[in-house]
Amino acid sequence: MEEQFVEKKSMRLNELPTDLLVDVLSRLPEKSLCRFTCVSKEWQSLISSPHPGFVKALRRQRLHRKSYLYIWNISLFDGNVESDVEDCSLRISIVDTVNERIQENYCLPINNMNPFIYTVISCHDLLCLAQTKISICNLSTQEKAILPDPDHLGHVGIGFGYSSVSKEFKIVRWFMQKKDGRMSMGCEIFSLTNRLRFKSDSWKLTETRPFEFLSKPSVFVNGVIFWQILNPTFKNFFESNSILAFDLDEEEPQIISCPKLSPDTVAHLVELKECLYLAHCSKGKAIVKIWRLEDQKNSLWVSEYYINFSSICNTIVPLTSVLAGHVEELVFISVKGKGLLYYNVESGKMRKPENLENFTLRWYEFPCVLRNMEF
Repeated sequence: MEEQFVEKKSMRLNELPTDLLVDVLSRLPEKSLCRFTCVSKEWQSLISSPHPGFVKALRRQRLHRKSYLYIWNISLFDGNVESDVEDCSLRISIVDTVNERIQENYCLPINNMNPFIYTVISCHDLLCLAQTKISICNLSTQEKAILPDPDHLGHVGIGFGYSSVSKEFKIVRWFMQKKDGRMSMGCEIFSLTNRLRFKSDSWKLTETRPFEFLSKPSVFVNGVIFWQILNPTFKNFFESNSILAFDLDEEEPQIISCPKLSPDTVAHLVELKECLYLAHCSKGKAIVKIWRLEDQKNSLWVSEYYINFSSICNTIVPLTSVLAGHVEELVFISVKGKGLLYYNVESGKMRKPENLENFTLRWYEFPCVLRNMEF
């Protein structure tokens, strides 16, 4: 009798409509989702893939929760740049965007770290930590995987994203190589599942391009990783008129032309509303013009926001976008000041969170956002 009851209960569970199952699972915290991948193959596939409908439902539920958390890389080392430190720590803080305070701190040990070539990138609930070694971490489950060494050491650009077609996370690294007396860039890809299982034990060489200086960090939006192609001259190094895009589904690169950059502005990439945006920031003034990439294939951009705050007397730089309550906001930092600035894209108002007034970042530190994570 008991066996029959278990069998009937299992059948009812498997017969749940996908839409209902997506709605229920999307309301659960990250740790519960990890446990429920063992319930059935359907649940495992839905949670770990992740299913496009599940991702949308998960994002919708995050909008209605009391706190939406993201990660900031506060300090890359314990000491100063000049010190010779063999064992360093990467200090990461979780910031609660509703209560606008530091929620929790992490300290990850790192060996032989050089802050100028260290990269921290996020995708969904995973962190990619890249220097000489590349590792993937899940802070919710405390899982960690160290990737095999690539065939070519050093990288000029690295990206991390998710392919909905192959249902895999992919790390893309561009490295410098010399062939026939000319410098060029090669591209290697490494794939792994949501459970940090490797697709293979080696990197796959896919592409070669003329050598270019690429921005750090990269930006991942809807299956595509983007880097700014920087001006090689020292005077205008941070100016950019084109973008290198890499489609993770097709595993093919593309060059995207940008709106013309005026001499007194600096360009920055940022993800907002699941779209790629390009911000032209005036030097020495809090004036920012923001463009949205409307058509990637034809390099079509649409001017969407113009920010001008005369009360701020220096350059403001967009760092990322966050969900604060029900509203998506851009986070800026003042180049010569302390604290963060939140810009409401709907109301056009800028505000400075009081609890984060002393929050500072150095020029080589970059924010890292975890969008599908709870604590």
